[in-house]
Amino acid sequence: MSYEPNLRAAELQVVQHGSRSSFRRRVVDALRSVVPSFAGFCFLGRGDNRAIRDASRVVGDNRVGIELGAEVRLSKAFGFTPADVCATMRRAYLVTELFPADEWQRLPYFTANGKDEGVTSTLVIFLHEGGVLFGVCGLERKADEAPFTDADVEVLDGLASFVMAGARAQLAYDELARETSCLRALGNVSGALYVIDRDAKQVIWAADRERGIDWDHDVSPIEDALVNAAERLLASRARGEALPTPPRLPNGSVTAVSKIDDDPVFAQARVCVVRIEALGEQATAMDTLSRREREIARLLVAGYSGVNVAAIAGLSENTVRTYVRRLYLKLGVSNRADLVRKLMAPEPKVGASPSSHLAPPDSSLAMGDDTLD
Repeated sequence: MSYEPNLRAAELQVVQHGSRSSFRRRVVDALRSVVPSFAGFCFLGRGDNRAIRDASRVVGDNRVGIELGAEVRLSKAFGFTPADVCATMRRAYLVTELFPADEWQRLPYFTANGKDEGVTSTLVIFLHEGGVLFGVCGLERKADEAPFTDADVEVLDGLASFVMAGARAQLAYDELARETSCLRALGNVSGALYVIDRDAKQVIWAADRERGIDWDHDVSPIEDALVNAAERLLASRARGEALPTPPRLPNGSVTAVSKIDDDPVFAQARVCVVRIEALGEQATAMDTLSRREREIARLLVAGYSGVNVAAIAGLSENTVRTYVRRLYLKLGVSNRADLVRKLMAPEPKVGASPSSHLAPPDSSLAMGDDTLD
């Protein structure tokens, strides 16, 4: 069999620009154009547990769903150890080189996918470079097709270098596009950023410019708590609550959250982005306040007069004055207008003037009332 007629076109196909989903489809189509087969698959993502969530399988001309839970790691699905496959320059293998015939068909991927179609031969390509796993792709054949050969493996191992180059470029582009989307939503990208699929209730992307992200250490242990914290903050915002208490997580405090809906960067999913800053580094004004001081501060920010603050908090006006003096001292301000600005805009933009921060509607601040000094 001659591979040359389609090989050069396939090499160009896998390095073209496009969306993440289109890249996975182009990889499968390129592999099948060189080595014909009835089905192919592609898992793309930097890390063992992330690639399993970002996958495509093509049967005939149709893209079909992959029957694997998000909790299944890529290494478990295909029965390999990432360090082992990344330790060699080789990328393409016949599955029978890795497992006995009666063993590979019991692996999670092959048990859940292709069993009904009668898959009898599989060629697997591990996308790795520099000791890092970027995904897995491959081809599948049925009993009425000839089994894959060593020659098929050799030619696709050569093509895998181009697939790897395309994968690196695609992932780099996706990182930039996602960070840009988060920047639009939050205004800056300090700290660690986490994008949450609100329907799937899972983190789908994370980044930290200063420290980097270790998914197993920085995401998986806090994923459930982070999803819940984001929903609580969004609910507080929807109710119009002033200065909701930032949730604390093991790796820091949630300092900002914003919804991002219908963004093609995140496949039009209903997502939100959360910013976490490490404990002791976030320097937000609210972090220095006690529970009661937070309560008084929220009422002041909401525009209540001193008399109303005392009535709502169940305190005397003298006690409220004492708390307000404490707030001034802790926040380094001398009047209520500056206190509100300090709490509502802890990271003002360079060049922003005090007059750019308006008092809340119907606020005593708008009338110049600062009787709690």
